[in-house]
Amino acid sequence: MTLAVVFGAVTGLGCVGLLRGLRLRPTPLDVVAARVERPLGPGSQPGGTEGIPVRAGRAVAARIEGAGMLTGPTRALMAPYLAITGQTTERLVAQMLVLSGAGLLAPPVLWAVSQLAGVTTPFGAPILLALVGVAGGLAFPVLQMVADARRRRHHFRVVIGSFVDLVVLSLAAGVGIEGALFSASKVSTDWAARRMARALLKARDGGMPPWVALGQLGDELGVPELVELSTTLQLAGTEGTRIRQSLNARAASIRRHEQADAESAANAMTERLFLPGALLLVGFLLFVGYPAFNRILGGF
Repeated sequence: MTLAVVFGAVTGLGCVGLLRGLRLRPTPLDVVAARVERPLGPGSQPGGTEGIPVRAGRAVAARIEGAGMLTGPTRALMAPYLAITGQTTERLVAQMLVLSGAGLLAPPVLWAVSQLAGVTTPFGAPILLALVGVAGGLAFPVLQMVADARRRRHHFRVVIGSFVDLVVLSLAAGVGIEGALFSASKVSTDWAARRMARALLKARDGGMPPWVALGQLGDELGVPELVELSTTLQLAGTEGTRIRQSLNARAASIRRHEQADAESAANAMTERLFLPGALLLVGFLLFVGYPAFNRILGGF
């Protein structure tokens, strides 16, 4: 009896594995190439299995694209944000589906629990909260992606400034422009430096000038400083301009831009802290002056 049960269990597991293997589809080559080209963020993991939300997001994204809702201008607007963050359209749509679904279902559930607990709540409140939750669930992943893209572009600008300084040092040592670019891109293990190194390596294997690859990378990620650096390197490679002086000026311009951004951010933070400080001062004055004021009123 025990042998029959074990044999049946093993046979059933084998049938399940066979059916699952028949249902799996081979990964297309373009998907594999897109995964290889995608920049790895600080917390991203290569590979991994896709969950139900990602598959649902892929299906919804395919439906949206098939219906013509994802037009050329919309795709061109989203492409730099997706490229700089390492995000995919399917994963973004999956996040929007999960959060909007949670925002839609959470208010009615909480309303039902409150009714069972004896707390009377108007019937229109969960409907209004569900509408707000759906809108917030649809907007939050997009806003988070935009904020993440802004931070990563700022980080990329800092890396470009260091990269240009390393290129200038290599040029001063007598290395050629292409060798200086490759050696400077191999110094750091940062994700931005690795992305530039990968673009330069791909350009070298394809017989493309390195400044063209950097310009295409800047257009893809939406980093104008990289496009300007590509223009400077192109003038040096084709027109024979004084490359070291040009790169020094470019590095100084990037540093001045970063300094101006830091100063503006500090000034904005100071202005935002003015109101809490003023409210804290008013509260302190009320706390100190209340006993004297109460005694004066009690004397009448």
